[in-house]
Amino acid sequence: MAVRECVVPGKVASDHIAQFFDSDESRADCVAAFLAEGYAAGEPLIVVCRPANWVGITERLEALQVPVQKAIADATLVVKDVSDSLRRLSRNGAPDAAGFENTIGKAVDALSPRGGRVRVYGEMVDMLAQRGDLADAIKLEEMWNRLGQRRPFYLMCGYSAAHFVATATHRALREICSAHAGVQRHAQDLLATWLLNAAHNSGGGAAMKN
Repeated sequence: MAVRECVVPGKVASDHIAQFFDSDESRADCVAAFLAEGYAAGEPLIVVCRPANWVGITERLEALQVPVQKAIADATLVVKDVSDSLRRLSRNGAPDAAGFENTIGKAVDALSPRGGRVRVYGEMVDMLAQRGDLADAIKLEEMWNRLGQRRPFYLMCGYSAAHFVATATHRALREICSAHAGVQRHAQDLLATWLLNAAHNSGGGAAMKN
């Protein structure tokens, strides 16, 4: 199983990547760079993350000359709390297709007319992985892929590498990687690099490449 394969087919220009982090600092740096690139390109932004992580991301964005508060006031940047969003799209404690459409699909629709493709950073799957609900994380990734066939977006799913240290999680890690068009980690995130290589090698698949 290659860690880079197209999973959002069709005519809609969507992209869906996974980024694995070792630390809050790495997360803030990588996510801010991702969002700043979208802002510079005129893409509306959606962020679904933990409030504590948003603080660090905001600091980096402002250092990159992105006017965060103005973008929020102009509704070109929408910030959602990850716990609240996950609760809204879940039914009986698990991600639900109708709930996902009402919570995420409508948010993407609301911004799409503003600038074509919407750029999204999300941590809902990371929260599920933190809980050990890996099957639900994979289910949610599949919902994103189905949405990407109908609406154009560029999505980064952020994961903490620490959730996949146990060997028993490596199969789920491979499935998560295969649900994305690209799998990334910062060169300094040594745990993420090791885990991705270990998981893919143990499964007989291709190792993580730079």
